[in-house]
Amino acid sequence: MAKRISAIFFLTVIFSAFAVLCVRFSAGGADGLTLTLRALVDGEVSAQLEEAACENMPGHSMLHKLAVDARLFGGSAEIDGILVGDTMLMKNVQPPDDEIATKNKQSIIDLASFQEHPTYVMLLPTACAIKQQELPEYINLFNQRSYIDSVYTEMSGSVSVVDTYLKLLSGMEEYIYYRTTDNLTAKGGYLVYEQLGMRLGISPLRTLDQFDIDYSDDYFYGELYEQLPVDRIQPDRVLLYRFSKYRREYQVTHYDHGEARTYYTLFPEFTAQLSGYKGGNELILGGLSPVITLKSSTSSDNSLVIFADETVLSYIPFLLVHYSDIAIIDVEHATPEDLAAVKLEDYNQVLIGVSVDTFMHEDMHTVLSSYLPQAGEAAGN
Repeated sequence: MAKRISAIFFLTVIFSAFAVLCVRFSAGGADGLTLTLRALVDGEVSAQLEEAACENMPGHSMLHKLAVDARLFGGSAEIDGILVGDTMLMKNVQPPDDEIATKNKQSIIDLASFQEHPTYVMLLPTACAIKQQELPEYINLFNQRSYIDSVYTEMSGSVSVVDTYLKLLSGMEEYIYYRTTDNLTAKGGYLVYEQLGMRLGISPLRTLDQFDIDYSDDYFYGELYEQLPVDRIQPDRVLLYRFSKYRREYQVTHYDHGEARTYYTLFPEFTAQLSGYKGGNELILGGLSPVITLKSSTSSDNSLVIFADETVLSYIPFLLVHYSDIAIIDVEHATPEDLAAVKLEDYNQVLIGVSVDTFMHEDMHTVLSSYLPQAGEAAGN
């Protein structure tokens, strides 16, 4: 068996070198080309192969996959910031950008102090924090648990925090994160809903047997697989949980740069036939837009604003059961034109719910500060 593997590896080296040379010479030379076993294992040859293929060859996807296979065979468990687990791919979340995270934290505190309604903060751990059993022990990961705890401590007294870490950890052996895209599945979303619902004062929470499960035909490979095609990783599938105990009617309105569109279902499956459809959680609500307003026929008069990223799509079908009105604001992409559709004073609860990765690395300040008095006054002058 060892001889067979060695032979395959040798052939991989030879073919990789040959492919790189062909491309480079066809382009006019092969200056700087490094062809050693160490260069292959370290990814240098595969990187050159990738670059050359992008520039010169129509069969780029095949050569990209060859480069990935060669690095995996060499023992790599992380390639280009993507962790390769036993059954899934995960983004390797890096330590925070301190400037961005500090501004985001202060914006949340300012928003909570400005408006009178209860404000909740939920930082969701990503797959690489919860699914560590998928990875080799030598992988060095950023400690998301410790970081989330420290942020919650600093916000203490200003907001109510929602800690989902242990709840998600209890489902670590289940399909709670997608295998090929950086988001929670509906099963993971239900775990979030259970913890979030208790903090929001929802009682009773709905059990899973009160939902019908629609097994969609949408099998897909997400953006992580597109960047790193690994044969053993299976495609993902979207499951749609429809509340079945009582009849509900919904109105879902998307606001996107001055244009509005409305669906009368939480799961507009026909959007899968439209150009630009990317799969995954886009079947839920029709995907995330800069601003979405949702109305439900429930008798409850509870209302909620969620400053969110795409993780909201995993738990919103469960949470909406308890609210007549919810507004979702994309904390990264909403524009002042979109934000005009949502007035905080019309809602009685506010949630900032994002992945810890978004909080640490993406600008949330611009959108959050749009609701602060000084921002509105400055805009009016």
